[in-house]
Amino acid sequence: MKNILELLFLASFFFAAGCTGKKKEPHPTLTLNTKMLDSIKQHSDSTYEKPYNRTDWVTAEYFISKKDSTITQIMKDSFGAVRQIIIEKAKRKVYVARFYPNGQQQLKVKLDAFGQYDGDAELYRQDGSLNRTGVFKGGTQVGPWKNYDENGSYTFTQEFDENGQEIDKYKE
Repeated sequence: MKNILELLFLASFFFAAGCTGKKKEPHPTLTLNTKMLDSIKQHSDSTYEKPYNRTDWVTAEYFISKKDSTITQIMKDSFGAVRQIIIEKAKRKVYVARFYPNGQQQLKVKLDAFGQYDGDAELYRQDGSLNRTGVFKGGTQVGPWKNYDENGSYTFTQEFDENGQEIDKYKE
């Protein structure tokens, strides 16, 4: 009887191990930096809140720092989740971040002197997987943009001209 139980245990162990298949690794997430927000709130001179009549943004909180001439706008949805942050310094955008409802950042890109997307960019899906990579110039997507599936595998490339118009789509 003992041998039968051991045999059943081993069989169930190997069966369970074989059935699990390849586990999908979780994607690293880019989420809201709460320490940055706490610092902004702590160093602001004044603050106010404004309601919005949109489905993705319900309220906007503004934090003003006269010392360094910055205004931080934090847009929140109806559940209180931060969906967008814009920081302006001397009336120019210096930081923009957009988030999905689950807190995952949608886009990672720098801004130029005029507050437009400029430079290498990474766009993410809500689950944290990489969706697209490419370059913005003056707020416009230019050059090759690589697209990826949910597992992070390359799928195809889109080519954009200096006006942001798609000129070619190909798979390498």
